[in-house]
Amino acid sequence: MANEARYFKSYWPLLVAAILTAACAWFIPATMAAIEAKIDDHIWKIIGNQGQLEQRVVVIDIDEEAVARYGAWPWPRERVAELASKAKQNGVSMLIYDMVFPAAKHGDALLSEGFQQVPTVLAQILAIQANDDTQVGVLKSGLEDPKCATIYPAANAVIANNAVLALAASSAGHITPNIDSDGVIRSVPSIICYAGKSYPALALASMAEGYGQSPDFGLIENSGWWSSPNIVRNEGLSTELSIPVNAQGSIHLPWWLPRNSIISISANDLLDGVVPDSVLEGKWAIVGSTAFGAGDSVVTPQGKIVGGLEVHVQLISALLDNRVPFVPRIANLLQLLVIVLMGALLGVSANVKGRKIVYVPLLVAVLLSFFALLMHALILRSEYMLIPWVYGALFCMMSGLLIALSGYAASRRESDVLYQNLSSYLPLHAARWIATQQPIGELDARHEKVLVLHADLRNFSAWCNHLPAEQAGAVLHAFYTFTGGIIQKMGGDVEEYVGDAVTAVWRGDQADKRALQAANEMISQGEELLGNQTTRDEVPPLAIGIGIEYGDVLAGAFGPSQRRTYTVIGEAVTKAMQLQNLTSDLAVPILIGETAAKQWLAEDYQGCIHLESLGEFLLQDANKPMIIYTPAETTDSTN
Repeated sequence: MANEARYFKSYWPLLVAAILTAACAWFIPATMAAIEAKIDDHIWKIIGNQGQLEQRVVVIDIDEEAVARYGAWPWPRERVAELASKAKQNGVSMLIYDMVFPAAKHGDALLSEGFQQVPTVLAQILAIQANDDTQVGVLKSGLEDPKCATIYPAANAVIANNAVLALAASSAGHITPNIDSDGVIRSVPSIICYAGKSYPALALASMAEGYGQSPDFGLIENSGWWSSPNIVRNEGLSTELSIPVNAQGSIHLPWWLPRNSIISISANDLLDGVVPDSVLEGKWAIVGSTAFGAGDSVVTPQGKIVGGLEVHVQLISALLDNRVPFVPRIANLLQLLVIVLMGALLGVSANVKGRKIVYVPLLVAVLLSFFALLMHALILRSEYMLIPWVYGALFCMMSGLLIALSGYAASRRESDVLYQNLSSYLPLHAARWIATQQPIGELDARHEKVLVLHADLRNFSAWCNHLPAEQAGAVLHAFYTFTGGIIQKMGGDVEEYVGDAVTAVWRGDQADKRALQAANEMISQGEELLGNQTTRDEVPPLAIGIGIEYGDVLAGAFGPSQRRTYTVIGEAVTKAMQLQNLTSDLAVPILIGETAAKQWLAEDYQGCIHLESLGEFLLQDANKPMIIYTPAETTDSTN
């Protein structure tokens, strides 16, 4: 039973942390996912492809400069046609429009001719959260899909291109993003369903068009442990274009490219013909607008509001390199395995002993959480796998905190018990110090100026020879008890009990007054408690003798670490003992040394304390005699 209790005592924090982690996963999964996504945003900034330009996909930006010159968007269709013609002249291999042309306008015929001169992919909007069933324009690139009812989101409203332009374009793809609760775009629906047909995202339609195929994308369920459970693949292409999607059919956006890695040219420069052919030749060009008021601004994990066309650049670039991030089928099992391993390491750290290392589990938890985050970043960068780590880190931090708190509480309990035990044998300040410090083998003491009181139970040795040990022990216990209680009441510290004597010291203000009051009370109670103690033989009666002196002492722990003792030594202690020895010869209960007497004489106690000089005496081992005093009169301690 003891082993079972110890086992539970050591590992209950892990059990509680596991329960709390499971509760978070059950009750607040969205919050946990949001936390993980926020941290992943910062990871993208760190692991991004710094300094390397994306040269395969170029942005043609209808920016502020172009709007200032040619007017606000939307432009006349003739101007858009001119832009397409200029791009064709510069050698683009495909034009991708991040914009929709729903209304029929003058110039559509000219623009449709431009669409037919170069492969063109148009945008269309399939609103998955709309409250109406509006349909504007003609949808393109739809595919009859029996799986529309299973995984893909369904659209309620549609904004597409007018019939003339839709017919002239090579293909079309939706530009409907998934917007998280914080307004950030982190994923895009790969396919959106409408009226029983599936419509690919703009990036997917562009990939198919760029490879000379129709956007015939279908959903494949994958059984591989290290791959995404769901994959979208174009049946007309090679198996290399396999796009991992999550359980909702969305693609995790790879924010791999920093903004300075994306080549962007102004539509104004293209129309002026100042763009070198090498910039656009053989490239896929995405046409969009970042101008204020164009209505195409999004918030990215990179922490900036940018034009929506950047989303498409990021995704197309990732698709070309086959580095779309995904959550593998084994992810949850890996997360559980990580939690188990973390729990084992934390369990080992929980059994590390010692007060100074009680926070080791917390340090281990922080390091393990950081390691989990680091491994997540490295795997994401090298293998494009999104391994969930937030629950492992949460479990780790909660376990470390609970273990540390449990260890700290246990350490405090041990210290309190040790202090309570030690305080029965040592002065309170010494017991407190020993209970909170590690033992050492060196001298550990300090110099102090204190008032020393040494009280002795006179005649006790001779008296003990005539009584049973139990009765003698009871008398000694009573002597220790009432003297110790008086000393503590008067603000003193019992430094040690030795044989039939007690040594106490007073520190601070009015130490002399408090010590004398304690001495007088000891004499008074001693007469009452010891006066009725008798023996069968004629033995001198028990009496209390007290010596008091003031001076320097050395107080502390002495001896090797395996066996130390606490004591107070110094001239003041020696003189107090010698004065106590004189009490019997001089037939007075209390003697006060010369230095202590000067303390009384220097203080103004309003006449409540009077000392009587007994003359000069040469104490043992002293170089010169000293004047010895005894209290002539005292009043109540409240005076």
